[in-house]
Amino acid sequence: MSAKLTTTPEQVYVLVVDVCSSTAIMEDLLTSDNLERWAKLLLKMQAFLEKESGGRRFAIYKFVGDGWILLFDIDFPPAELFALLNRLCIEYNTEFKREIRGVLSTEVDPIGINFGFEKGHLMQMEMNGKLEFIGRAINIAARLQGAIKPDPEPQGKMLMSKPVYERVHSYIKEYRTVSVKRTLHNVSRGDKYRPVKATIWEPPHLSGDRRK
Repeated sequence: MSAKLTTTPEQVYVLVVDVCSSTAIMEDLLTSDNLERWAKLLLKMQAFLEKESGGRRFAIYKFVGDGWILLFDIDFPPAELFALLNRLCIEYNTEFKREIRGVLSTEVDPIGINFGFEKGHLMQMEMNGKLEFIGRAINIAARLQGAIKPDPEPQGKMLMSKPVYERVHSYIKEYRTVSVKRTLHNVSRGDKYRPVKATIWEPPHLSGDRRK
């Protein structure tokens, strides 16, 4: 098997989108033979992203089972990007209530989506006739998303690297941000990593809660 490798000429933003509690939701729906509702919700979210990406400078790179990897041009307006993610959170919350909440037999928490955000160069790789990407930025974005989990209310939250924050912070002042300490495994100096956490969206029951 051969692969053609090229480097993206400009840095890109990598955004990893993850659905909270997806395994617990699927296990519950499977017992009641309602798993098709989960598939329907995911298809609706895919359609939402496709509509948002039409004519704009970002691509839906990959669906990864319980979320997506999105790639944005490095000059994509930060305020527009964060507003998109806010709409995505609201859309998921709306569709979850419509399709899933009423058929769950157990209490599942948290409900929502969260994000890992990094920038960098990627390698384009053609594999089995499909365009794939590899690079540190994808790995870091995925680990940042995974490192949100210690937060007691992870839905609607994002962890971004400090270089990303320094690039976008002046455009996103309406969103609450705070520097945090996280351990990113298998990353250089990952035991002392200091990303920035942003609150993109808050569930209705937390809308008046100003906790970080």
